[in-house]
Amino acid sequence: MKLKFKQKNAIALQGDLSVVTIENLMQLLGHAGLHGELQIKTTNNSAVLFVHKGTLIYSYLKKNPMKIGQRLIQGNYISNEQLRDCLSPFWSKSSRPRIGKILVEKGYIQQKDLEKVHKEQSKAIFFKILSWKKGSFAFLVKRIPKNEDIFLQERIDHLTLEGIFRVDELASPSDEAELESTLNVKSAV
Repeated sequence: MKLKFKQKNAIALQGDLSVVTIENLMQLLGHAGLHGELQIKTTNNSAVLFVHKGTLIYSYLKKNPMKIGQRLIQGNYISNEQLRDCLSPFWSKSSRPRIGKILVEKGYIQQKDLEKVHKEQSKAIFFKILSWKKGSFAFLVKRIPKNEDIFLQERIDHLTLEGIFRVDELASPSDEAELESTLNVKSAV
């Protein structure tokens, strides 16, 4: 999927998550078929989601508890040694190549497996932000992720419903850590 837009910094929508919930915001973005970058900030973290015509194509969490290399190890796609072997070329270059690209070039993982894990990670990030109740958001129109070549391409309305179902199914007011752990495990399956 090749996306081409001029990068614009026009904020089309912004607000407070205590007034406009994540679920309602996602519903608006999905049904309106908007394309752009959604920035969400809370006191503890921030996220960036890119949407294109009602689909989530990419997500990024600033304080991500599990990086892509860790997910690949956890899923038995690569070993610790293979990841360490790829980290030195990653850190040695000023224009850092994607760690996944290095893993594929070295033959440690197939592109299709990298894409599968990358998409699982994007979904896990999406599900995590559905639990955010306080913070702010801004939607910037016609922005696309730079230097990304793996896109999720999942309908926002389907992801939102799946995420709400998971949160409701697992919700226990006394144990938020268990909820987060279970969401990460389910999204890796």
